[in-house]
Amino acid sequence: MKFGYLTLILILGLAAGATPAAPSQAAIPLNETLTNGDFSKPLAQGWATRADDLLGEHSITVTPENGAVVRKEMCGNATLVQDIKLTTTNLVFSTRARFSSQATKPDYYATASVRLGFLDSEGKQLGETRIYNAAGTPPSKASNTLHLIAVADTGKWQDYSLNLGEELRANLKGVDAAKVKRLRVSLESFCSGKDAC
Repeated sequence: MKFGYLTLILILGLAAGATPAAPSQAAIPLNETLTNGDFSKPLAQGWATRADDLLGEHSITVTPENGAVVRKEMCGNATLVQDIKLTTTNLVFSTRARFSSQATKPDYYATASVRLGFLDSEGKQLGETRIYNAAGTPPSKASNTLHLIAVADTGKWQDYSLNLGEELRANLKGVDAAKVKRLRVSLESFCSGKDAC
């Protein structure tokens, strides 16, 4: 059996409660908000779910601690996603997450990830940053439009924070930051394998 398992809790912050990208600057008015950022409301308020069950099952649920769990077993993916309109990339995205991925064969691949897609005004993805935990051989490779941040499965909650403007400048040099008008936040569990899918 192989599965990707992603658990997120409490903090998914963007603007509402976030700090300006440069702490020394005066606070700037921010209109960007992450709807239901702490998962205290039903997932339908701000989030959409997507799933592709080629084999096995998936689940996307909230926890009593105002978190969300995205889980996929066997082949396919499960995703919790929302798009946020941006007027600036001078923002800090932060989350608290716990990742777990397992694969039972070397040619199987499972991942749990927080994906930040940088989109233009029409919704076309220009680039992506992916914080992920993986088991098996990853099918994706980093590029000037894809930044991969591998994290360990520690079994503990970890805090992650990204300055979006700096992320574009330093790690996504193939993305024209001036064209970024939306951010797609995806929580994804994905599984694949040569013999099983």
